[in-house]
Amino acid sequence: MNESNHLPKQIKTVWRISAILNTLLAVGFGAAAVIIHYFFNYQWLLYAAGFFFVVAVIDFAVEMSLVPYRYSFWLYTLSDDAVELRSGFIFRKLISIPIARVQDVTLSAGPILQSQKLQEVRITTASTSHKIDGVQPEVGEQLRKQIMKLAVEVRNNDV
Repeated sequence: MNESNHLPKQIKTVWRISAILNTLLAVGFGAAAVIIHYFFNYQWLLYAAGFFFVVAVIDFAVEMSLVPYRYSFWLYTLSDDAVELRSGFIFRKLISIPIARVQDVTLSAGPILQSQKLQEVRITTASTSHKIDGVQPEVGEQLRKQIMKLAVEVRNNDV
């Protein structure tokens, strides 16, 4: 598997739902500030509430507009010696995770990922952890098996 792979299209829905939840959280903080102001009459809380509402709207607009961009430029590649994660066009990022350093590969799926029938693949080394945001369960299981098989082979060849 040396070709670059895009994430499945359902990941766009996951990112949109996450943006909505982040916005609702910020709006909730703003609403809480308004309610506390109502009971205790702290004027500065109205400014805080306004700040939370403005941040929520701006964050929502930015996150939603970046979903197609994130999807277009997020790729992963599995080779015999590394897992590469690429993202961005303007702010490019390339992460190479050497197979020899891989200690664990974990599959997980919270409620949002499960609703879209996706799993997150987390690749852990001694120093850090990286994730592939979401893949179909069968692809995730295949990636997990391949990465761990390659990691075991590398360790066995080093002995």
